[in-house]
Amino acid sequence: MAAICAAFAVAGACAIGVNGTGDAGSDATAGDGGGCPQFDLQTDPQHCGSCTKACATGEVCSAGQCKSSCQSPTTKCIVDGGALCFTLSSDPNHCGQCTTMCTPGDAGGLEAGTNNPDSGIPPGYDAGTGWVLGSPSCDASACTVVCPSGTTNCNGVCFDTQNFHDHCGSCSTACDPTEWCNSGHCCAPGTEWCGASCIDVLSDPSNCGKCGNVCGSGTPYCFQGTCTKGCTPTGTRQAFNTLSSHTNTGCWNTGNPCQLDTYNFSQTYGENFQNNGEQITCGGTTACVGHVGVATYSATTTCQGAWDVYCDATKVGSLNTVGKSCTGSAMTNGCSITFTPAQCSAIKLVATAGSGTTNCCAGTQPDSMIVGVSAW
Repeated sequence: MAAICAAFAVAGACAIGVNGTGDAGSDATAGDGGGCPQFDLQTDPQHCGSCTKACATGEVCSAGQCKSSCQSPTTKCIVDGGALCFTLSSDPNHCGQCTTMCTPGDAGGLEAGTNNPDSGIPPGYDAGTGWVLGSPSCDASACTVVCPSGTTNCNGVCFDTQNFHDHCGSCSTACDPTEWCNSGHCCAPGTEWCGASCIDVLSDPSNCGKCGNVCGSGTPYCFQGTCTKGCTPTGTRQAFNTLSSHTNTGCWNTGNPCQLDTYNFSQTYGENFQNNGEQITCGGTTACVGHVGVATYSATTTCQGAWDVYCDATKVGSLNTVGKSCTGSAMTNGCSITFTPAQCSAIKLVATAGSGTTNCCAGTQPDSMIVGVSAW
């Protein structure tokens, strides 16, 4: 047989499980499969110890030998392939009992992705990996799941507890509807967890834009998360309530929109612009502001217009309300501009060319109206 084996050495025909003639037969002993590598000769009751050795009904193949029982710590189970030995303490397909198969967790109605469902917070505050279904696992004869690194097993679903709104820091901690989860802590939008507390990174010069970002001497103030040379607004409406000058010539030109924040379409507050270049100036205080907003009219094609906005003599932006409905508070109705904060003693709005809508005072362009002005 040695000569035959030598002739077939390259092809491996005399590997364990095949006899010297190349035919599976009685010379095969326990091993790695040899001529029938598709079978595990150590555990397969139909090919136990050799390619052609089948165990009797009810017997198991343990260590390449047919036996009536399994070798510890395995247990005999009757399955489709016959009697097989399984480690019930760690086999996810036979966990604790022969018939118990472990399955992934049930995520219910959660949508896949990085979103924080039901958080109710503004866009832009979702982060992290959200959640995933872990891999089924058997530990100490009990089914569980193995979660990827960076996630935590919460009742069979793997959550990113550093960022997930409803499982923030731990499986049992849900943030309030107006909070978001940042570094495992519930914070208000606009703030981030910076080691010991939630910090307003939109205005804190020691944590501007992100934790630890300190504004330098050249740009010592933090506004909207950016270090600037300007000042820091309080965020409240400032008392630019005096109409210190105006050049309006429209049907309403004796009102004072500077004193009003909330929309009230009345001649008491209205100023109508009939020519480009006409202006109103609101004074009465000196304050640090970074926003100016107006109230105009409810219809999107009536009394709307565009204005250049000045802080004292410096133009800080342009405001266009055409196509908008500018009712409610001038601070929150979407009819406002944002600029680098500055100390202002007057806020001026100047009607610009090529803007405005008709049918306000039945006049010429721009025929626009302002009934409220806020700076904050």
